[in-house]
Amino acid sequence: MNTSPSIDQMLEGVIISISTDIVPNLLNPKAHATAQMMQSILQGVRQLLPVYDQYLAEEHNQMLGVLREVAATLGESSGPAADRIRDRAATLGQGDEFPMPLDRDAVMAAHRALSLALQSNMIDLDELQRAGNADADAALDVIRGHMGPRLVRDVQTFIAGDAMVGRG
Repeated sequence: MNTSPSIDQMLEGVIISISTDIVPNLLNPKAHATAQMMQSILQGVRQLLPVYDQYLAEEHNQMLGVLREVAATLGESSGPAADRIRDRAATLGQGDEFPMPLDRDAVMAAHRALSLALQSNMIDLDELQRAGNADADAALDVIRGHMGPRLVRDVQTFIAGDAMVGRG
């Protein structure tokens, strides 16, 4: 029969093949553990696939606001680092939000650019904090407020069975 399996079905097939065709033939405990880790990672990818594009677009749209809010929180802070942060907010932070459904390649490129901008903002905020700028603490909290839930969501999505990948 000629079929067109989904990505999820292909990954499931690989997981099953590892379990039925490879694992029974492994004598080395380290190789056995590696095969199980491979299965766990593939299972995590299966669970991530249905929500990945949605998460990417949501995070992109949120990062636009975070870049603007960080700049606003710094207020009238002066110096090159504060100027760079305001410049990112005035350029990258003014981008368009992505609606669903979306152009995955465009979202991935924009998401990467905004992620790098937030990373650069954290470096500049560190510079401002070391110079004694109290507004930089509040601005860093804005970024932390955005990144914390993202990290939690990523961990929750990448669960295999009753445990984290590699722990089950």
